[in-house]
Amino acid sequence: MFKRLSPSVCVAALVAFATSMTLASPMREMPEQKFLDQVESPGHVLITAKGVEAVNAEARRQGLRFPAIGYWSPDNVCFSKPPRGDCNAIFRR
Repeated sequence: MFKRLSPSVCVAALVAFATSMTLASPMREMPEQKFLDQVESPGHVLITAKGVEAVNAEARRQGLRFPAIGYWSPDNVCFSKPPRGDCNAIFRR
């Protein structure tokens, strides 16, 4: 009834899934540990500001690449309106 998937189909699916996991969701924050693991990677820049719009504006001012790798805040407030606290984001140079 079910046919066996070829290895190339499985590999392609895994690559697509892994690629989608590295891009930041524009409406959701990353888990803290995943975010912190990315902070000190070479070529990554940490931006902190009040709310996601301010973070993105600062990243644009610095000429960083979009989309962000991820957003995170201690109280999960990056996407709250009006901004209620600091939002942190990681971008590539």
